[in-house]
Amino acid sequence: MAKRSTPKKQQANSQSSRRYKAYQNKARKRLVDMTALSKCDQCSEMKLAHAACATCGTYKGRTVIDQSKAMDKITKIQA
Repeated sequence: MAKRSTPKKQQANSQSSRRYKAYQNKARKRLVDMTALSKCDQCSEMKLAHAACATCGTYKGRTVIDQSKAMDKITKIQA
């Protein structure tokens, strides 16, 4: 097992938090670029790109998710 050197002085809290905040900001910028939103052609709501719209259930101009069936399932579970 390799021996590690011990720190000679205690690191200040501000320095630790500054380094951690820089890491957080880089990660936040990277995640913002990853989520691509686009407008739905049918209802003009914002949706994830390359995914079916959660509001109207359409993808590339055709209905993929039948919203009436989804509503029936919810009412059956609640009742």
